[in-house]
Amino acid sequence: MKKWILTILLPLVLLQSPALAQTDPQDNQTQTQPQTTPPTLAVSKQRALLPLKGTEQIQLNLVNCGGWLGLDCALGRVLLPKSAHIEHRELQFDNPTPAAVNVVNTAVVAQGELTGYQLNSSAISIPQVSKPLPANQIVSMRLVLKRSVMPPDNYNGAVYLTLGAQGDRLTLPINLNVRSGPLLPLVVLFLGVILGRLFKYVQGSGGNQADALKEVNRLDQDIADARLENEDDKKILTGMSGEVRKLVFRDKLDAAKANIEAIQNRLQVLTNLQLIEKRIGEEPLDSTSEKEAREQIEKVRFYIAEKDDAKAKEFLEKLKATLEDVRARSSGDSNIKEYIESAEAATDSILKSSSDSSGKPTPLKRFQRFMIQLSGLSEQVRAEATLWFVRPLLSLTLLLALTALGINSLYVENGKNFGARPFSDYLGLILWGLSADVASRSLSSLQGSNKDG
Repeated sequence: MKKWILTILLPLVLLQSPALAQTDPQDNQTQTQPQTTPPTLAVSKQRALLPLKGTEQIQLNLVNCGGWLGLDCALGRVLLPKSAHIEHRELQFDNPTPAAVNVVNTAVVAQGELTGYQLNSSAISIPQVSKPLPANQIVSMRLVLKRSVMPPDNYNGAVYLTLGAQGDRLTLPINLNVRSGPLLPLVVLFLGVILGRLFKYVQGSGGNQADALKEVNRLDQDIADARLENEDDKKILTGMSGEVRKLVFRDKLDAAKANIEAIQNRLQVLTNLQLIEKRIGEEPLDSTSEKEAREQIEKVRFYIAEKDDAKAKEFLEKLKATLEDVRARSSGDSNIKEYIESAEAATDSILKSSSDSSGKPTPLKRFQRFMIQLSGLSEQVRAEATLWFVRPLLSLTLLLALTALGINSLYVENGKNFGARPFSDYLGLILWGLSADVASRSLSSLQGSNKDG
């Protein structure tokens, strides 16, 4: 039995030994082969460029200025930092490998977020690198920026670098904020501030001045509609109306209002005198009374032209006494007395307004005059200094301060892509100027204090 088992197993053992001898070298090769592969992979990973800190993501705030004889860019250099005016950006990398790196291809892709405009190679590009980048060194490449062909917008994209024959690609995110030049926004904002000042002026003293001018135009129309047959009367009233118009232009509204009322009353007096003259020709008067009445009418007309309403009233009283007997002899339907009484009432109104306007100075005005005399500064010097120096200087200072505040708030601080939406951006400047009424209120209060003084 034992012999039979040995006879079967011995040939099998002899057959397996060559096979084991043949497979051992292969097994050793397969076991040692994975040990050499990791170093090869590690070397290939080290060939990629490593962007240095600060260049792994490109973020720039630029300004698109030009033209206007260089004034646009000059203002931009005053208002914005130097980084907004760069023409290129250095991209720096670390090549830690012992071999040089070839940059096969470069590409920059950036698209506007607000307008969808895509920057082409003439606006932003990286010149093709002609030489391999040296090993174990810090190397750099230049990103060329042409700001003048970049429309205002917020551009997002990336810089792509294809490295070596293996086709490894390095990607650097890029974010560009481009704004328009500051000159046009500054001009628009300045105009907005001026419009705001004008709007405030119209609401304040300018509106009162316009109302007074409307009253003067209405007075001229009343003079024309009165149909005065005496051309001298019309010339007298027209000349007075022109003087009132000058008072309105000089912003002396109180005096203009009083004069408008006086001229309307004088118009009524002259109209009544014209009617009285017609009635005198129709009434039975003797030649002496008629001559005396006409002389008194001419006297009234003369003193009205001289703006001496007290004298005009005095001769109206005499005219009334002269024509008193006319009404007594008339048939009862004579209107001469009514004309005279209407003229007297108008003259009384003129005298009352003139007496009110020429009242005694108030204690406040007397105190102001005393302080002016005490300080040795005359009213003329103070008025001239305020008119030619203080008020223009203050007005210009406030205008410039408001403009500077607006351009800093809307353009410098919060306008990184100003001009990308021109309508809304520039409309915002105008509306800001219209709403900036602090200076207008200050100037209005200053003007009011000057008038009181």
